Amino acid sequence: MHNTLIAIQARLRELVSQVQASVPNDEPFGNAHANWSFPGLTRAELIEEAEAIVDLIEERGGDDLGEHEARLQDYVRRLQHLQQHTVAQLWGQAGQAVPAYMLTLQGLRKALGPVLTQDERAEATSKLKRLTQQLRGMEARLNGLEPRATELNTMVDRIEQAYHAADQLPTDLETLAEARQKVTALIKDATRDQGDVLRIRESAGELDKQLNKIAGDAKAVLERCETAYSAATSVGLAAAFSERSSTLSKSMWVWVAGLVGALAAGSYFGSAQLHSLAELFKVPNVASSVVLLNLLLSVLSVGAPVWFAWLSTKQIGQRFRLAEDYAFKASISRAYEGFRREAARFDKDMEAKLLTSALTRLDELPLRLVETDCHGSPWHELASSNVVKQAMQAIPGFSEQIKDLASKALVTVTSPKVPVASISTDEDAPSSGKNKVGDA
Repeated sequence: MHNTLIAIQARLRELVSQVQASVPNDEPFGNAHANWSFPGLTRAELIEEAEAIVDLIEERGGDDLGEHEARLQDYVRRLQHLQQHTVAQLWGQAGQAVPAYMLTLQGLRKALGPVLTQDERAEATSKLKRLTQQLRGMEARLNGLEPRATELNTMVDRIEQAYHAADQLPTDLETLAEARQKVTALIKDATRDQGDVLRIRESAGELDKQLNKIAGDAKAVLERCETAYSAATSVGLAAAFSERSSTLSKSMWVWVAGLVGALAAGSYFGSAQLHSLAELFKVPNVASSVVLLNLLLSVLSVGAPVWFAWLSTKQIGQRFRLAEDYAFKASISRAYEGFRREAARFDKDMEAKLLTSALTRLDELPLRLVETDCHGSPWHELASSNVVKQAMQAIPGFSEQIKDLASKALVTVTSPKVPVASISTDEDAPSSGKNKVGDA
């Protein structure tokens, strides 16, 4: 007997023991609980159902389960679940537990049907085996009693052949009829499936055409998107550079206006101071300190406009260079896409060179056009110039002379009372001379 059938028998015997332990008496469940929804079955009937399956397996169980082995093997697990969970609820929840119990056993009986049912062919085969065994026994006995006769062997062979032929003829005819029916059904299914396959192939061909068309459209859209993206990038860069160039140009004109104003102010104050110096030089015997003071005042009055004009000039130069740099980058950004297309038509290397050149120009920092030295005043820039440095190296004592001149100028500025007194004295002298001339 097959191991699966042995395992099912063991589970059924355990199930019987569990039912006997769980149900306290043999009263029908509906009567015992006075509940119309409970079935009118007793404990003995439940046990009989399980024992009947055990006896059926014992009588007809074989060694070959064929394609039903997996299904019967799964019933071992189901019977274990029935024993552990369902049987415990038979007495208290008979309305649900008893149907579950009976339906499970009915399913098992149905699953065992193809395996345990003995058809005519199996019975004939069994009979044939028994007859063969009997004939072989008789043959052995005949061999032991007397020498085997040729005629007896021939008769026995004919009997066996006739029996085999008579036994297998109905089976062969039935098998052929069943096979013919199966072949007819398979032909019908194959014809129907062939039609379905043809329709599916036509649909697949149409879908393939649609997909190819969609792929072509998507490729074209992607190319246009890439072109638009490149153009948008170029336009964006050009707009940014143009905006920056325009801003610098506008600020440069502000500094130009400041330069013009500074030059106008310097001209105004310079002409006034020159006029004062001219009047001062007309006075005879003017003290040098007075002249130096007026020169210093002239320088101071003109210094602020000159300083601002110097600053404006530097700002104008730097902003002009930056504006031109940004404008050049904007022109490169605008023209790059067109140049790239034309270059791609002739040579890929030329396109790569064009990209390298454009990136080189766009990567150049604007700060390269701004002077690294930051001078605080024109005098600072003059002192830092190469001409002054060469003069300090070539002329001995040049720096000491500049320091002495600056010290004298500071002394003159910080002590204005002395030159004022001298100025008044000098002015009184000519006036007294005039008075003497008048008296004479």
